Amino acid sequence: MEKTYCKIVLVARMGAGIATPAFCAKRAFEKQGHTVFLFTPKMWPELFDEAGTFDATALSRFFEVQRPDCLMLAEGIGACGLDAAASRGVAVGMLAAARSEAEASVAKSSGAPFDFAITISGRSLRLEEVDGFEGVVGACAPAVDAAYASTPIANLVAFGPGIMCLQDATPARIAFFDELVADGRFGGAVRCFGASWPERFASDPTFTHIAYSARSSAACVVFGDLDKGAQDADASADVREVKSPADALLTDEALVLVRADGAKLACVGEGLSPWRAERMDICEKDITEAHEALIAAVADQQSSDAAFESRRLPVDSQGPFLDGSLLAALESVREQLSERGLMAGLPAPRTIVSVLGYVGMGNFGDEYILATVDRRLRELIRGCSIVAVGENPLHTLRERGIYSITLQDKRVLDRVLAASSAALVIAGLLFDQGIRWSIGKAELASSMPHTDIAGIAAYVELAYMNDARPVLYGIGAGPLDVADGRSLVRLMGRLGALFLTRDEATAELIRSCRVRNEQVISLADCAFLGSASDTSFVDEWFASEGIDPASRRVVAVSLREYENAPGDFAERVAAAISRVQAAHRDVVFAACILDSSDRALAERIGALLPAQAVLRIFDAGERIEPVVDFLSRCSAGLSMRYHASLLLGLFCKPCVGLGYLPKVVSLYEDLGQADTLLSMNADTAEIIAALESVLAFDAQRAFALTNRVSELRKKSGESESILLDAIASIAPAKRGEVPEELFLNCVANDIAEKDRLQAQIARERRSVEEARARCAEVERERDAARGEVEEYAHSYSYRVGSALLTLPRKLREALSKGAKGPKES
Repeated sequence: MEKTYCKIVLVARMGAGIATPAFCAKRAFEKQGHTVFLFTPKMWPELFDEAGTFDATALSRFFEVQRPDCLMLAEGIGACGLDAAASRGVAVGMLAAARSEAEASVAKSSGAPFDFAITISGRSLRLEEVDGFEGVVGACAPAVDAAYASTPIANLVAFGPGIMCLQDATPARIAFFDELVADGRFGGAVRCFGASWPERFASDPTFTHIAYSARSSAACVVFGDLDKGAQDADASADVREVKSPADALLTDEALVLVRADGAKLACVGEGLSPWRAERMDICEKDITEAHEALIAAVADQQSSDAAFESRRLPVDSQGPFLDGSLLAALESVREQLSERGLMAGLPAPRTIVSVLGYVGMGNFGDEYILATVDRRLRELIRGCSIVAVGENPLHTLRERGIYSITLQDKRVLDRVLAASSAALVIAGLLFDQGIRWSIGKAELASSMPHTDIAGIAAYVELAYMNDARPVLYGIGAGPLDVADGRSLVRLMGRLGALFLTRDEATAELIRSCRVRNEQVISLADCAFLGSASDTSFVDEWFASEGIDPASRRVVAVSLREYENAPGDFAERVAAAISRVQAAHRDVVFAACILDSSDRALAERIGALLPAQAVLRIFDAGERIEPVVDFLSRCSAGLSMRYHASLLLGLFCKPCVGLGYLPKVVSLYEDLGQADTLLSMNADTAEIIAALESVLAFDAQRAFALTNRVSELRKKSGESESILLDAIASIAPAKRGEVPEELFLNCVANDIAEKDRLQAQIARERRSVEEARARCAEVERERDAARGEVEEYAHSYSYRVGSALLTLPRKLREALSKGAKGPKES
């Protein structure tokens, strides 16, 4: 029977780091060839509100483009706008490790009902009894996933011996550990990962810390009914303020992982479920006996190895593994939902390709190439998904429907490249401009790389270390005059990067950086593999402008602000448009806005036109498809912008070019339109002559373009074939488990230090504000007291009292003078 693979959107908090059941499920799914797109509040804070509810509508475009099989909510997360998934054929489900999680997800979600649930628990969660849930259920028993069983920790001395706890704090639990630590025989650390623990016991549960603790601890304490009874009135403040525990981290799956890591499970009290009770290594109802057992466990741990080191791998890693039961549950759910046309899956396992580009910033050319590469790879490689590495992941997700990260997400980038069969760099990114504003090649080691040449080199370097073939696909380059920039290109070559250039000029430039000839292949821009489709936006625009494309010739105008353009550039273009439009009544000029910054120039040119002439404006905002559709329906063009010229050429529409950069010059030469390419200093007469030539011989020029474009598309196809071969050579090794080591940090040290300093600055600012507030309060109290004194001084009672005190004082003064007698003469 042919195996089916799914694309899964997983939404989770990962509250227990890699010990979270959702993380275990993710590892198991990926090891078996499924694709998992992970969304957490830390990675995607914009997609969650203050209450932690996920906004599924933000993935509308992603659902349309990538067509995942299901959206899966974990850890009790709720989601609004689930109809955005359901209406696009995406099954809505949840992954629950406790009944409370399932109830929370259902209660906090809206827009569509849940189609399924997968549970990882040692007991039946009876989800059929949960109000509002009527989906199918796949259940699996807790077990270590195979990937975790073979994943070592990188630091064997980070955590000393001791004991751990996954539950939340309560007064009785805090008192239990206080008494344990106070016993001089206890020689270990106490690490508690739940909520509300005082600082002396609290540990960070995120990322890898639970795994590190489990592999260094003698035991993991599991409290039963220890909290029954009245709270001690003499307890300390940090004990009395503790709320009732939720124990969200204490899942059956986490206990299985901790025990497999070598920590004994020690129950204190009673009241555990039968499944948990059976797995306890130590069971003590009496607190004193429990203390003795834990002291003995730590002592035994220390005596077994005088120079203590943590366990590098789980002690119990023989299986059976979670993978089998989890995948059986997924397949059971999929088979039942497939009858309703959901979760059809694919017959091929996942293939991941990472794509670096200046994407997420609305730059049309880069966005168009990214969308084209994504579409082509999904069409040509079953199960393929790309991960964009750009500047603004949220924009890429919402507008392009493509999962994205940034170069600054170093750890995430490392894991993406580890799973990638190829690491692409797209569009014309190899030029000096970025490095001129940096510290040169030293930027390679910077903590804040961007998609400039140093950031590209860092990306290529990390791809090389993860056995992902770096391919600079359809790349353009130039200028490359700065020595450090050329050195970085040479470094990429030494790291095995393959340069599939979009023109010969780029190939020559890269070879001049001393990259080996066999690594540089001159072909054509991958954008020539794009295509147009009719859009309602363009139909509506033509109708609103009163233009019939069948009887009018539309000339697309694509111009941009450029610092080296003549001062009267707008005036020259306006004069040319006016003259040509007057001579050809069937011609309509329309400014095609490829970037929001283009609009101001278009409006300025339009304002310079005489009353009888007009420059219409076509602006589709961030959308790509309407722009491509519009250019395909035009008859000719006047363009500075490279990709407007390319698309007009692709659709065999002759164009007058303005060669403001070498890449534009190379493109027009490749298209056989060098005779209609003007310099940026061209005067009005030259622009008019070129436009007249294009309009007069549009049919002949279109025919000539057809042959040139056919050749360029063939070259683009060759470039694509080379890329596909490179992916195919690596993909089989990247479709299953991707080996890794567990490190302590989830961000780079320099970024962590920056975050620490920012937090310290924030604390100091709060301290200053608090001091100012206290000073203001003291001043208000002083002013109030002064007012009371002044009010009393003017009161009737004060005046009467003063008068009554005046007479006795004067009498005493008179008597005092009389007692001294008269002065001697």
